[in-house]
Amino acid sequence: MHLPNPDYRFEAFHAIETIGDEDFLFNWSKTNPLAPLNKVFNPTNEQELRSILRGGYETVRVVGSTLSFEPVHAVHGEAGPAVLIDLRSWTGQVAVGEGFVTYKAATAVEQLCADLIEMDRMLPACPGVIGIQTLAGALGTGTHGQGLRQSSLGDAVLSMKVMLADGQIQLVERDDPHFGAFMLSIGCLGIVLEVSFRTVPNVIMKCRKLTVDQEWLIANHERLNQEHLLVKTWWFAWTGEAHVWLVDPASELETQAYKAAGCLTLDLGSSGLISALLDPTVEATMRKMGADTKNEALDGRHIETMRRFKNGNDVIGNVYQLLCKGIPAPQINCEVSVPFDKSVEAFGILRQWQQEHPGVLHYPFILRCCGASQAWLSPAYGKPVCYIGFLVYLAADGQFARGSLDWMDEVQARLARLGGSPHVGKHFSPEIYKLSERARWRDFDRLRKELDPNGLFENQFVKRLFSHSRQEAA
Repeated sequence: MHLPNPDYRFEAFHAIETIGDEDFLFNWSKTNPLAPLNKVFNPTNEQELRSILRGGYETVRVVGSTLSFEPVHAVHGEAGPAVLIDLRSWTGQVAVGEGFVTYKAATAVEQLCADLIEMDRMLPACPGVIGIQTLAGALGTGTHGQGLRQSSLGDAVLSMKVMLADGQIQLVERDDPHFGAFMLSIGCLGIVLEVSFRTVPNVIMKCRKLTVDQEWLIANHERLNQEHLLVKTWWFAWTGEAHVWLVDPASELETQAYKAAGCLTLDLGSSGLISALLDPTVEATMRKMGADTKNEALDGRHIETMRRFKNGNDVIGNVYQLLCKGIPAPQINCEVSVPFDKSVEAFGILRQWQQEHPGVLHYPFILRCCGASQAWLSPAYGKPVCYIGFLVYLAADGQFARGSLDWMDEVQARLARLGGSPHVGKHFSPEIYKLSERARWRDFDRLRKELDPNGLFENQFVKRLFSHSRQEAA
């Protein structure tokens, strides 16, 4: 039947650790045990999955690529019988049609992107940077890209095939009044089996890279995001420098040159001056990162994320070649959105915090703005936002610099006072935010209780998240 199949040791991003004499699946950064391996089930068809849901368990959660920092999908520590479902068998393309594609839910984002390029198509929303995410996991946690003319990955979805808590299957389409709830559900409404995405013709892009000072950035941040298709910024607040990528459709001649080069990323070269402007800061930051992560040889993947800033050349490519090139490295990653029209105020808050805490950061603030989303739980629901990311890389032994969680909480608290909302797939402290006051939060809570009255998809973290008072959450 649906016996556990914990064959995780062959997956580079799955972490197995021993507690006592029992092997556990941990999240990717090894900060939270998710479940003992004998409680991780790998159903291969709908009948097996349905039998698990009807099998007398009190808690059922689904795991994707284990990338979430918080125990969003954990069943370890649940009081009653609990199981973690891994849908690793649910991968691959289901259908292709005029302006759409359908994939099984555990297909990797990078596979979808690669297939679309083969079709000379693209999504109308830019995915995130880490391609090993599963499609359902990326949707369920609100993965997004950058650019005011698009929003989260969920906003490119046309329909979802979902198994509800009672084992019934429902096709949720865009004209469903509850569609916005399913777009970003944190695994609380049902188990996503298939996803259909809208596609559009592929457009070759040119990425211009600028290194500017923070005064120029603050004065031009809103204008840049309004004028350019996609914008991503890394702000080295401790030096006052910023590295900005402006991505727009390439010219016809640039597109021809790209295709003549075999459709590989085309580096346009540089005079040398622009590329070298940030080099001293990059070198100093790598040394700081190496010291914080006990890697003074400067040879880890996390170091490589910084070393790439040494190439400041403009490039031409498809959107996935340019923007979906993240290097996975274990980290505590936090991201808070603020209303787009308050992004300049956010700069002031972060500058003040940096002045009070010199020498803390070993990676720049990451700024990505998005247009309004239809997802009920999205921080961008009904309005454009500026996402502000900040992170701490972990050492090989799983340790992180002392005080990291404290300063992350402090930054969250300051941005929350500006109307900030957290990215639920990353690190955040729910008690900091007034989540129940968000536009559709209580609507979503009512719907999940209606669809799952026995709380089958509700683990301890979900209970904490939907507690509507600080006292209950504590």
